Amino acid sequence: MSILTQNIKTMSSREIAEHCDKDHRNVCRDIDSLNESYAQMALLKVEQSDYVADNGQSYRQYLLSKEQTIDLITGYRADIRIRINRRWAELEQQAAQPVVALPQDYLSALKALVTSEEAKERANAEIKQLQPKAAALDAISHAKGSTGIRETAKAVGMGQNEFVAWCTNPNKPASARFMYRDHSGALNAYSHRIDQGFVTQKLSCFIGGDGRDRTAPKVRFTPSGVTQIAKLLQQERSRELEAV
Repeated sequence: MSILTQNIKTMSSREIAEHCDKDHRNVCRDIDSLNESYAQMALLKVEQSDYVADNGQSYRQYLLSKEQTIDLITGYRADIRIRINRRWAELEQQAAQPVVALPQDYLSALKALVTSEEAKERANAEIKQLQPKAAALDAISHAKGSTGIRETAKAVGMGQNEFVAWCTNPNKPASARFMYRDHSGALNAYSHRIDQGFVTQKLSCFIGGDGRDRTAPKVRFTPSGVTQIAKLLQQERSRELEAV
């Protein structure tokens, strides 16, 4: 038998707007912002296309892959993420239903077997690529608003000291770090991570041991930051396993 596979599934920005109870123009605005982040990270942008409305006019829309959809709706409410995840499950179920045609001869049967094995390899590669996203979504499901260093470390499955060492690792370029220590040893957030929306920082006031008022920077991680860290950690662990 030969199995005729379908094209890669995408979800339109209009469908996302419908499932998320948002105006389509606002979803497009969010995708424009997402594309700016993709450009900074040298990632493939979301593809734009046109559709014809009931009034006969042509308007823009976007076509998103599953990974791009997850990137987009990560910052939305939990109920929205659930609805989108359920919709993707429906799309993938449709794609999993093959169209079967009987081979006409022995050579066709052999070609069908090779094609089937190649399809399995491609599917496994896609699953491996999406695993970091799945781990990231699991991590942020427990995060409501911004979280402190200890809570963030727990969310991504690390001890606090191990997490701080990972965020400040001097063996990484500054662009890949999240925090650094100033001359007094206090942890500070890198400005580029603040600009990316991954962390926030403000001064915290307290009374020192000498009875005087003191201030110190207080770093907190946004849900998007927790997502990004969980994804990076999963990617690092996957590379370590491949190297074994």
